[in-house]
Amino acid sequence: MKIETMAGAHKPENTPAVQSLESRLLRASQELPDSKRPNPEFDWLYQQLLSMEGRGEKDIYAFIRAQRSADGVTPAYPSAKALMAVTLQVLVRLKDEKLQDSLLFKEVRGANGLAFSMDVFVKGFMRDVFATMDDDAWEKSEW
Repeated sequence: MKIETMAGAHKPENTPAVQSLESRLLRASQELPDSKRPNPEFDWLYQQLLSMEGRGEKDIYAFIRAQRSADGVTPAYPSAKALMAVTLQVLVRLKDEKLQDSLLFKEVRGANGLAFSMDVFVKGFMRDVFATMDDDAWEKSEW
């Protein structure tokens, strides 16, 4: 019985023998899709929301709206659509952690409803503002 060696079958890439943990984590996180990448800002927000359980949906909505981006001036969630997205992300994470029966889940769902209502209101207002004129519109009538 002859044992064949697989020398050369698995050659390491041209990388140094020792790599720092940070460089390996960075490379691994860049290979992940956007939805699975670590997000320290969201993690911080999520921890803050966990501590706000019982305050109510309006306080949670106001807290999320008050968040600022890295520059400290511009809002982190500038539109109702962005607020809906982040509250949905929080709801998904709460559900993943089996907290869908908690009071916080209900409050965040209420905050999501507030953001949804704001989005619907803004879209309706914009539709009314930019609606085309009918033939009998008073602006087109003769004086």
